[in-house]
Amino acid sequence: MISLESEYVTVAEMRKIDSKAVRSGIKIELMMESAGKALANTLKQRLGDITGKKIVCIAGKGNNGGGVIASMRHLDYYGAKTTLVLAYPKTMITEPSRVHFRLIPKRIQVITYSPRSLSKTLDVVKKADVVVDGIFGTGFSGNIAEPIHSMIETINKSRAYVISNDIPSGIEADTGIESGISVHADFVVVLHKRKRWMAISEFHNYSVESIGIPSVL
Repeated sequence: MISLESEYVTVAEMRKIDSKAVRSGIKIELMMESAGKALANTLKQRLGDITGKKIVCIAGKGNNGGGVIASMRHLDYYGAKTTLVLAYPKTMITEPSRVHFRLIPKRIQVITYSPRSLSKTLDVVKKADVVVDGIFGTGFSGNIAEPIHSMIETINKSRAYVISNDIPSGIEADTGIESGISVHADFVVVLHKRKRWMAISEFHNYSVESIGIPSVL
């Protein structure tokens, strides 16, 4: 029998894997690109033709959000009507995420964070056919404050098909603990290896996708 430790990785273990990959020459921007393509392709596989689908991608400030930002070009290529929501000010997102942000076609609607943008964000989420969740990644812990709390609450109340990048936002990756509220994902695209919370919660609606890291790492 395969041990639990070899099947699932902790946050600390995944960080070491990421660091080794970067030292070996695999850039974070490339990992984001692979994650973004995996998200778009998974949606096509599960939903079929996504032409004309209203897809709202919500990106946080970390590298998990960068993967969602990278997915925008692929979703646009497949004919989806995409909207990007930056859940934090643009100045707070990581530099690799900004690389992908600069590549977004100008025809795509972008809602950048501001105190006035929340109502617009909630409105587009309510009308979405699909929501791509990249607010928090596996490094998340702690409490969820506004406006993120309202965003997640609206996602969960919407009729949209919800897909999360690596982990549903609001879940702690090692413990599976929900921080008061979390995204209720219909499906999760898990990056490189399954995370520890999945063993604890027995979550089954996922696929494990390559982001270019060799399997030996």
